[in-house]
Amino acid sequence: GEVAAPLPPESPTPVSVEAPPEAETLEAAQVESDARMPTEQEILGDYDRAVRIYGWFDLTPLEDSGETVTEDGTVYRRVSAAECGTMEELRLNLRSVFTESLTERLLSGEEGRIRYRDIDGALYVTGEGRERGSGRGSVTVEVEQTGETAYSVNVTVDLMEQEDGVVTGMECWSFPYVLENDRWGFSEFRLVY
Repeated sequence: GEVAAPLPPESPTPVSVEAPPEAETLEAAQVESDARMPTEQEILGDYDRAVRIYGWFDLTPLEDSGETVTEDGTVYRRVSAAECGTMEELRLNLRSVFTESLTERLLSGEEGRIRYRDIDGALYVTGEGRERGSGRGSVTVEVEQTGETAYSVNVTVDLMEQEDGVVTGMECWSFPYVLENDRWGFSEFRLVY
């Protein structure tokens, strides 16, 4: 066992030119900026996007082409919406505003009324949308910092009499907005109407 195998010529020892030290500091700065504290505007923007994306699972399914497939006794319609043609795109949309666990709950169908499924690499949907809840008035959305890396988006909805539009009370919801794996997102969410 005295013979040492020579290093294959294809793998030369890297020289400093190939890996300048700046690359490392740039990467560290990049990570830092991803995890920086968001502004109130950014959080409110994420809330608006979260309402739209959560709506795909609760209020209005993504647009479909009418083409159907039956899997496990369930009829699925092929999604034709431009923003989401594949399960991967749907997951990326979800991960842009929700934590990993909430994303998984939505994709598995544990949460929401509308389900999506990957069939032969295409995205399909099953389930129907619903009407927006009636008896809801104006909505107030406020951001509150609850910890070093945690916020809460507090949403207040006026409840109204259908006939005369008199405000009879209010509902308050609080959605945690947290830092998880260097990304900000909501860990709990629902539509308030």
